[in-house]
Amino acid sequence: MRAAFLLILFCLGASQIAPATDANYKQVTITSGTNYVRVRLPLTDVTGKVRVKEITAAGFGIPVAPSKTALGEKNYLEWQIGYDTSNPESPSAVPQIKFTRKGETKYGHELAKIVFECVRLGLLTTNDLIHELASLKQITAADFEESRPVQIEATTNAGNGFQSSVERLPQFTKTTPHGSVQIQLKQKQRAVGYQAMVYVCIPMTEILSLDGTPRQSAKAKSKETVLYDFNRANTPFLLDIVHAFGIASQQHNEDIQKILAGILESPR
Repeated sequence: MRAAFLLILFCLGASQIAPATDANYKQVTITSGTNYVRVRLPLTDVTGKVRVKEITAAGFGIPVAPSKTALGEKNYLEWQIGYDTSNPESPSAVPQIKFTRKGETKYGHELAKIVFECVRLGLLTTNDLIHELASLKQITAADFEESRPVQIEATTNAGNGFQSSVERLPQFTKTTPHGSVQIQLKQKQRAVGYQAMVYVCIPMTEILSLDGTPRQSAKAKSKETVLYDFNRANTPFLLDIVHAFGIASQQHNEDIQKILAGILESPR
């Protein structure tokens, strides 16, 4: 009887621990070394913010099953990067960088922490941020990707009374030697209309294993996590990501300006 009771307690404890383990695996974390800022990303969380894609012959990215594909030169990680959170306790938050949006307090997160740490380490200079801040202020409403029209074109008769049509969504992309950054329009989930989303696309050739060495071409293991480093060589790519938010929408532009100003004002 006592053994059965202890077994029940063990099972209850395990059921409480498992979700936390899953949450830790899916969590994007950011740490710093002496000359780099390291991002840990989940490789097999196919329903989350990081997905594995393959570049087709036409240059498009299509999702692949990472556990069934030998990930190599044709593959990349598509990371839906964020820059703010309502939770200052998040591992990827910068509590000292905060601003208000529509009456709600927001804290710097992910991109904000990467930039903050890069400035602290001297990988980015305050002049880099001042220059970018000035550039963001010069962007006009017509320049925002969110302002570009969505086009729907009727094409041919699909038969049985159905007509096929094509929806054309504007997309901005900038490609660099270290990866690319994309701004895509997506339908709002809880409102009417479209919103601009920023994705960082990192080639698998730039991805590291947890020991810091280049990840070899292989299928992903269950709950595998990988690393990507921002260092002095690819800080221009980091500034491209910042600028992408600046041209994505008016709201993103205003938020990023507040974050950059907060980093400039914050002691390091």
